[in-house]
Amino acid sequence: MRFAHRRSSHVAALFIATILLIIVGTGCTGTPRVVPLQQQKPIDRSLVEIPAGMALFLEVDGLTTPTSVCFDNEEGDHKGTVLIAEGGVGGTAVRILGLKPDRTISQIYPRGQSIALPFLQRGFRMYGPIGGMCVVGGRIIVSHRDADGMGVVTSFGYDGSHKTVIADLPAQGNYSVTDVALNPVNGRLYFGVGAATNSGVVGLDNWQAGWVRDHPLFHDTTYVALKLLGYRFDTKNPRAGLFGGADIAVTAPFQAFNSSTQTRILPALNGKPSAAIYSISPSGGDLRVEAHGVRLPRGLVFNEYGGLFFTNNGMEMRGTRPVKDDPDTLMRLAPGTPWYGWPDFSADLRPISESQFQPPMDLVIKTGYPELAALLDHKESKLDPPDIIQKQLLYCIFESQSGAAKLDIVPGVGPFKNMRGDWIVALSGDRSPFATSGQKLIGPMGYKIERVDVDKKQRSEFIRNTSGKPASWTGRGGVALERPCDVKFAADGTLYILDMGEMRVENGKEKVKAGSGRLFKLVPEEAATTRPTTQPTTR
Repeated sequence: MRFAHRRSSHVAALFIATILLIIVGTGCTGTPRVVPLQQQKPIDRSLVEIPAGMALFLEVDGLTTPTSVCFDNEEGDHKGTVLIAEGGVGGTAVRILGLKPDRTISQIYPRGQSIALPFLQRGFRMYGPIGGMCVVGGRIIVSHRDADGMGVVTSFGYDGSHKTVIADLPAQGNYSVTDVALNPVNGRLYFGVGAATNSGVVGLDNWQAGWVRDHPLFHDTTYVALKLLGYRFDTKNPRAGLFGGADIAVTAPFQAFNSSTQTRILPALNGKPSAAIYSISPSGGDLRVEAHGVRLPRGLVFNEYGGLFFTNNGMEMRGTRPVKDDPDTLMRLAPGTPWYGWPDFSADLRPISESQFQPPMDLVIKTGYPELAALLDHKESKLDPPDIIQKQLLYCIFESQSGAAKLDIVPGVGPFKNMRGDWIVALSGDRSPFATSGQKLIGPMGYKIERVDVDKKQRSEFIRNTSGKPASWTGRGGVALERPCDVKFAADGTLYILDMGEMRVENGKEKVKAGSGRLFKLVPEEAATTRPTTQPTTR
């Protein structure tokens, strides 16, 4: 009996230890902290440069990979709530938080459940990354993945009710469903879906990231029928061996890894291509493809006239078809269903065969082709290369690898009304060395907020660290920017800045530091001297 008791104690201890390891593995932390108003101090200008006459404050600390922020400005009990999505990046848990006007913060999703043990979560469940979030008709619209990695847009209420707006979107590869935005003119919901691959060909970079092992048949899909030019790319076959096949994997564009039999590619059978922008009724139904050939439409925003503007992240220097110095861009959606050129044109609409985009020769020769070239027969595929009209819709070019993320348009009210109509864009930073095949960049790319002049189409730094580096790189201490990923103006014109916190990419996988994400608020300096003394609470 004594032996049995000791054995049961050991089993219990092992069980507890296992649970603790699982909790640690989720990267979860406790409830993020709302910084008390009486403790708030303007961020040190010696650390962060901000516009003259403004003060930057830390509103919420301790967030884990936050990816999206929005406001509930609709009449009702939740009017004025700031919604924050902890995005589930790097295997962390997904959570939606609400910061109310009385400065209480609550967990909206998962409702009434702990995220410390996500495998015990009951009912409806979202998987990361959260691509975007907005409020429509009193309900929260969120883009995310499901348990099998497919993309989903879900509408759910503060009471825990939920409804699928659209599911089965192609999201099992590199990128998932991105931002969501409501068109104020036609009332339709717009969202983006990123590409499965870097540049059209499934390669070893995708194997490293893990999704080829999990979804071996997944690849990019297309909106129109494509005629390929016949390129087949050779790589080492990780499955080589007794049952894994040959030592060399031969892969063609828009086909699964180690598949190269097709020369004509049919449109996506379910009408849902990758690398596209869609629209749909907010209640579901009437799905439309609004643009295709958009590699990563990461941020979407409408102006008051129903014009859609979006950021697009260019191809990276990695994988089977590496591309050098493809920039990030700010574009306007053209009428019709235009092709924006991916994977044969850069994000700024130039042929990928131009010398600027040629990677180092040692990266190219591995594929068997000495020069970077187009993959598609544009004439046979009935694809109109990006023409002068679409080039007029190119509003801004950001440096390659700068990570152009979400954006907002300056409203005509509040402290920034003199910049009405301009864009404020978050640049979340580079993903090197993975995104550059180990090559060193000339310095940090992104990690700041920029302003784009709507009339001149010129960009300028708006908020940046004085070091030019993310805060964690400097070792200087203090509060500064790390990876700003979203910017939103509140109804009164105040600017909120969401920073996802520390994240690096190792072998295609995101490694994050739990609790390092933050929400900042930019206000006029005079407002900083008249701040109320309401004591915030958490629950």
